[in-house]
Amino acid sequence: MKALTIAGVGPGDPSLLTLAAVEAIQESTVVSYPVSTREGDSLAEKIASKWITKDKKKLPLHFPMVDDQNTLKSAWRVAGNELMKMVEKGERVVFLAQGDISLFSTGSYLLKELEKYHPKCIVNLIPGVTSFSAAAAISRLPLAFQEEQLLVLPVPGSYEELKVILSDAPHKKKVVVLLKLGKKWQWVKPLLEELDLIKKAIFAERIGSSDQQILRASDLSSGKRPYFSLLLIRQSWPLTMP
Repeated sequence: MKALTIAGVGPGDPSLLTLAAVEAIQESTVVSYPVSTREGDSLAEKIASKWITKDKKKLPLHFPMVDDQNTLKSAWRVAGNELMKMVEKGERVVFLAQGDISLFSTGSYLLKELEKYHPKCIVNLIPGVTSFSAAAAISRLPLAFQEEQLLVLPVPGSYEELKVILSDAPHKKKVVVLLKLGKKWQWVKPLLEELDLIKKAIFAERIGSSDQQILRASDLSSGKRPYFSLLLIRQSWPLTMP
């Protein structure tokens, strides 16, 4: 049966690749990965570069960061077809995706594209470490205890929407993870200050890379932040603790 593998390579630190992901890369003859601009660099490829030996063929696939549905669908279709060409030739193909393949991942769209238009192809999935779980480990902040809830979402589009979420969180024992902070930090910081949460939030950006930052949000200046930045917000702790 024809098959290919979609593997998560974690947030940035090569040592966080799973053994399964490393094995899939080593056994492949073609390593594919997403690029946001044609001829551009791929963070997923960079993370896994240690295991992408010179004997392997590389297949960068263009996934533009746009909102236009037709452009996105066209990119998915082209990517699926390019991968299937390799599979049809008998190549052992692995597609690399940053972070985990099932969470805000290019790999998820690719999976659905292949299931719809190439249903006879078996797709093997290898999960990866998420940026927020890595950030939580580095900052020594447990994400959830016992009956607590964990809410993971991109930063909402408005001040009021996020205010409702954060105000509701302590009543439901909910720890909040806000992804894709970026330029929204300019209005998120004042909101955290208004709700007296600025000292309870952990900021992280470029997790696993040589220039990563992890610090309390209260120590972070105002202004835009990189796209790959996030906040961990724990407002309370369980009554029973060591």
